[in-house]
Amino acid sequence: MKLRKLLHLLVVALLVSIMGQAGLTHLAPTVLSGNETRFIIQTKVFNPLMLAKLGRWLTQNQFDVAGSSWSKGQIEVVTNSAGIAFLKSKGLDGFIKKKTNPNLDESLRVDPRYLNPATIEAKLKAIAQAYPNLTRLEQIGTSIQGRPIWALLVSDTPLANDPRALNKPSIIFDGLHHAREVMTPEIVVDVAVTLLKGVETNLRARQFVDQWMFWLVPMLNVDGSNLVFTSDNMWRKNARGDAGRIYGVDINRNYTYRWNGCNGSSGSTGAQDYRGKSAGSEPETQALMKLADKVHPTASLSYHSYSEFILYSYGCHGEYPNEKELVLKIASELQALLPSDSGNQKYEPGTPWELLYDVDGDSMDNVYASHGALSYTFEINQDFQPDYAIRDATVAKHRAAWIYFINRMSQNLLTMTITDAKTGQGALAMIAFDTIAHTKGELPFRSNSAGNFFKVLDPGRYTITAKLADGRTGQITVNMDGKPQRVALNIQ
Repeated sequence: MKLRKLLHLLVVALLVSIMGQAGLTHLAPTVLSGNETRFIIQTKVFNPLMLAKLGRWLTQNQFDVAGSSWSKGQIEVVTNSAGIAFLKSKGLDGFIKKKTNPNLDESLRVDPRYLNPATIEAKLKAIAQAYPNLTRLEQIGTSIQGRPIWALLVSDTPLANDPRALNKPSIIFDGLHHAREVMTPEIVVDVAVTLLKGVETNLRARQFVDQWMFWLVPMLNVDGSNLVFTSDNMWRKNARGDAGRIYGVDINRNYTYRWNGCNGSSGSTGAQDYRGKSAGSEPETQALMKLADKVHPTASLSYHSYSEFILYSYGCHGEYPNEKELVLKIASELQALLPSDSGNQKYEPGTPWELLYDVDGDSMDNVYASHGALSYTFEINQDFQPDYAIRDATVAKHRAAWIYFINRMSQNLLTMTITDAKTGQGALAMIAFDTIAHTKGELPFRSNSAGNFFKVLDPGRYTITAKLADGRTGQITVNMDGKPQRVALNIQ
């Protein structure tokens, strides 16, 4: 035991020494050639916090960090022979997992059973056609290469401009920010299939569809997906380029909240975490932000791969969400439902900076800070493109998790209606809680155009202040006791 502890301390000291060296002496190739290698760095650090420090160092040195397994002490990078030589010169040895060029190795091509831009569009249109009274298919954006970006609404109030929809909370599910993460659309599509097939036979499914607005965006990065299926199975970014050269923007570093805020992304076009020329510059990012602005989400679940993590805000080092106790509690509860693919571990909860590396300009932080939505990101599986044989098992365990999540939110959901005494109508208002501080540039909570506001809360006593556009305010105190509550505030 003492020998093992000593060995651990020696490895930690080595990593600290490596990561403490000044200067970013390695630069990833600005244009990948398609002949890169997936290289596993093997350490003896079986601790997510220490492994995350190594991940941070790697991203700062512009390595493409594919994923990690803290239980195995491994981090995977996609790099070339020069990158591997650089790592070994720093004492970071490991082994080659596989090459990345599908043109040289047919076995590396993505299994065609996974959803691509054409099949996802056909799938969503078929679902909408089969359930016209419970769905609405909406194009929320257009990619750089002209492909539609689709969102499917599942609810019993699916018609545009139906005023009843404003009386319900909304949740956004999204998949495939990063093009190579091909399992993620499968989970988001399954949300629709599960709800719609369950409506006739399952009371809880019926209640979900009656009580919530489910907005599903299975494939945000449609251009990147096309590249993965046709030319480069390790492509991560979108299809931004110039002069006939595609370099791509990491759309999950392009959101407006904390864009370029904490060294959690790169300004180099060749980097895999290139954040784009300006905040919100990319059509994919704009599509999801506009959807959130329209529907005022109460919650958001975003699916990525890989590493088997349950991530919550914030992405910048040392920062935690303002509602830390609630967010961590639910993450821990979700963990119990998510065994690893190997079956000998559970998904690990934490912030991106605790488990992976620093992140800025990402979707999870953006929807949490902009809308107060209870937001999580799931890093699924132990590979980007696992054998399709585990598709059903992956979808099934995440189905159990998101069903639990909806039930869990409904247990302590506050529904608040704010009316203007002068007009007798629901009113737009900014809302503040005495126990929830906004200290990191978050926007104020806001009601929708009907004056409705939805918030998941921990049990406790809350004093809530609402402020109308003309400055009039009202206040109400609410005791949340583990059951959903509806309250009304009429502002004189």
